[in-house]
Amino acid sequence: MATALLMLGGEFEEETLIRELAIVSSLIVAADSGAEHLRRLDIRPHAIIGDLDSITSETLRFYEKSNSNIIRISEQEHNDFEKSLRWIEASYTGEVHIFGLTGKRTDHTLSNLSVMLRYAPKFDRLVAHDKWGYHEFILPGNPYSVNCDPATLISLTPFGIAEGIVTKNLTYPLQHETLELGAREGLSNIATDTPVSISITGGALLVSVGRRN
Repeated sequence: MATALLMLGGEFEEETLIRELAIVSSLIVAADSGAEHLRRLDIRPHAIIGDLDSITSETLRFYEKSNSNIIRISEQEHNDFEKSLRWIEASYTGEVHIFGLTGKRTDHTLSNLSVMLRYAPKFDRLVAHDKWGYHEFILPGNPYSVNCDPATLISLTPFGIAEGIVTKNLTYPLQHETLELGAREGLSNIATDTPVSISITGGALLVSVGRRN
């Protein structure tokens, strides 16, 4: 399966994973100041996208000389993450691994998760990584399965509401149950066997899988 790497401007600690994915990715994109992260990691993006108000002129010149595609989109109806996903979607709808989505500002993190949910149906897979683990959305009609070690922490967070949840191989199973933001969440469930499978019949559910230490 084809793979793309998208670097945002938030916090990250997964340098080894980023370098590994950069080697195999057919497309590498930086959203605005995400290019500063990639420059520090000595990774050349195919494109830098956004209103470009957070990237230094030095880094812009550096990547212009490296023949990266610099795409300035000044409109403010969409954030730089969404501008990048829209640009990627025009030519690629495979698997996208996202870094720098969280941290620094909570409002940015929540907005980015909202954008991620909006674009989840448009790609084969949208996966956001942080130092704790990785996160992706489950939607109705798209059952989720993950191979993981027993005792792996798996959290289930509804976005709005998630209905008809059915899980397999979790310590605290759900059988046609509902989770709702502000009412009930599924924090820190535990894998008992592999694969862990999860499905829903309505709404949206963010699945967060803890990384092995």
